Amino acid sequence: MYLKEIKAHGFKSFADQINIELNDKVTGIVGPNGSGKSNVVDAVRWVLGEQSVKALRGDDNMTNVIFSGSNSRKALNVASVTLIFDNTDKYLPIDYTEVSIKRRVYIDGTNEYYLNNERCRLKDITDLLLDGGMAKESFNIISQGKIEEIINYKPSERRVILEEAAGVLKYKKRKEEALRKLERTHLNMQRVEDIITELGNQIEPLKAERDRALEYLNAKEQLESIEIALITSDISKLNAKYQDYKNRVETLNNEILNITISNSSNEAKIEEFRQKINNLDDEINKKQKELLELTSKVEKINSQKQIILERKKYEVDDAKFHNNLVNLKEEELKLQNDISNLQNDINNKQQEVNELLVNIKNRESEISKIKNIHINLENDLANEIRRETSLKNKIDVLKESIENNSILPYAVKSILNNPKLRGIHNVIGNLIEVDEKYSKAIANSLGLSSTFIVVDDEKGAKDAINYLKNNNLGRATFFPINVIKNKDVENDVISLINNKEGFISIASDLVKYDQQYDGIIKNQLGNVIVAKDIDSANDISKAIN
Repeated sequence: MYLKEIKAHGFKSFADQINIELNDKVTGIVGPNGSGKSNVVDAVRWVLGEQSVKALRGDDNMTNVIFSGSNSRKALNVASVTLIFDNTDKYLPIDYTEVSIKRRVYIDGTNEYYLNNERCRLKDITDLLLDGGMAKESFNIISQGKIEEIINYKPSERRVILEEAAGVLKYKKRKEEALRKLERTHLNMQRVEDIITELGNQIEPLKAERDRALEYLNAKEQLESIEIALITSDISKLNAKYQDYKNRVETLNNEILNITISNSSNEAKIEEFRQKINNLDDEINKKQKELLELTSKVEKINSQKQIILERKKYEVDDAKFHNNLVNLKEEELKLQNDISNLQNDINNKQQEVNELLVNIKNRESEISKIKNIHINLENDLANEIRRETSLKNKIDVLKESIENNSILPYAVKSILNNPKLRGIHNVIGNLIEVDEKYSKAIANSLGLSSTFIVVDDEKGAKDAINYLKNNNLGRATFFPINVIKNKDVENDVISLINNKEGFISIASDLVKYDQQYDGIIKNQLGNVIVAKDIDSANDISKAIN
């Protein structure tokens, strides 16, 4: 194996791309001072993994190896050097006849390494070169002044050179690396011991916290059970209120409809009365005109009568005048009768008008009262509709909450919602149907067991428990159908309390369920006695005891 070619671009003084081909005829590189001979050696050392800037004759940063510019050339942003080795003799432990190692550094300090144009780590290159005896610390590269230093070495220091030549260096490096790993392991073990000690000190407080957490979980489960009973009771009350309000709304709607019909009928009658009043007013005006004309005639006749009386006073004997006077008296009498009749008609019509006006006022007063009642009923209806809407929303929320099992513990919901688990049925509370009036009693009887999960057998329960443990989802209680046995009240106890006042039934007889759950339901409710009230329960308890 030998170094076949060196390619450099942007490294120190090599601003342009250079290719140095080496073969068995080339034994060295010569040139005047400042021509770049040392930079070639630095390039080789740099590619072999040198990390010390001072060893490369730099200042403070690896970016110093990038061409920094000159009077005629601007600075570059990247430096790259590639070494190509001939590996036909397989000196390097890699399945290539030609091995290319490249290193590149950017102006921001980023380093990249390539092995046969494949991106790799510095450690990959170092391990490969150690196996070939060409590490950067090896004595394949001896810089100026190093020969004199080696000559002046003590025997123990010179031994290092001999070991490197003998190929021991790579094993020493691996030993050093193993020792460093061992030291890190010891440090980690000390840290683990410190952590164990610290955790040991925290065990007692954590145990107390665990006890408090368990107490909290038990209280939480009891609270959830109470909330279930409370929600059931609230649903029952809300449903009853909803039905009551619904009936009241229907009654109010019927009343509003009747009032509207009555209001329309009254308005029609008022309009008819107003038309009659208008007709009577026209007749009164007409009669008044006739009265005025008759009054004028009466006055005229009275004046003629006065003249006749004056003439009679002076004893004017005129037959014609006498006849006229008689005729005028007859006509006057007739007119007075007509006036009297007209006055009577006017009085009658006026009386009818007054009666109609009174009737209209009464009707308008009734209409005003009806309108007020109508407005109040509309307000009541709007309030009832709002209440109905609110109750519907509450009922919908509660129904959705029950349907989605939102009141169940998280662990129970996780089991029910996992389709991969087999043999899972449901929680006990969802497997029964109960009459509304007994729902609170059954909920209190079940208590926390309403959230217990019913499964086919013990295998299904174990699979579900392992699922909870593996995913840290919490705890749940399982009732295998093939294991749980029913609990019944003894027949002599039933015969003893059957006739007791306030005794209703055994709790399991008040619920409906699938026959396959008979053992589970009777295990929970088969020995629970439902009584009418607390006094009845106390009496039954005394009778049993």
